[in-house]
Amino acid sequence: MVSGSEEIHVMKRAMDYGASGFIPKSAPLETIAEAISQVLQGEEWLPEDISDSMDELPEEDYNFAAAIASLTPQQFRVLTMLTEGLLNKQIAYELNVSEATIKAHVTAILRKLGVHSRTQAVIAAQRLGVEPPKADI
Repeated sequence: MVSGSEEIHVMKRAMDYGASGFIPKSAPLETIAEAISQVLQGEEWLPEDISDSMDELPEEDYNFAAAIASLTPQQFRVLTMLTEGLLNKQIAYELNVSEATIKAHVTAILRKLGVHSRTQAVIAAQRLGVEPPKADI
């Protein structure tokens, strides 16, 4: 993956999703060529100064990622809609369920994520780059 981003959590996420390498656009041409060559040979590649710090992400991020993985698909949809700033009523309309059902989902999400407000849930989800699943077209 070639990217303009050099943020460690973006690199980690790309590698977790199956990228064979992460090459910042700002890397020198020789480095980009070396990285592509290694990836084409079946190896993984990360910038030298980054590969050691990939494991140094805060433990709370790992714990939160595990908590997100424990959400049901519907709870995950609700969480992504919360990150978009939608109100319970709007989410209920979009998912064609009652507002009471959404309130129950939000309560379960907060409990599973170990946070006390929807704002805390949204901030943590955005920090990890949680995005809504892409619709198949």
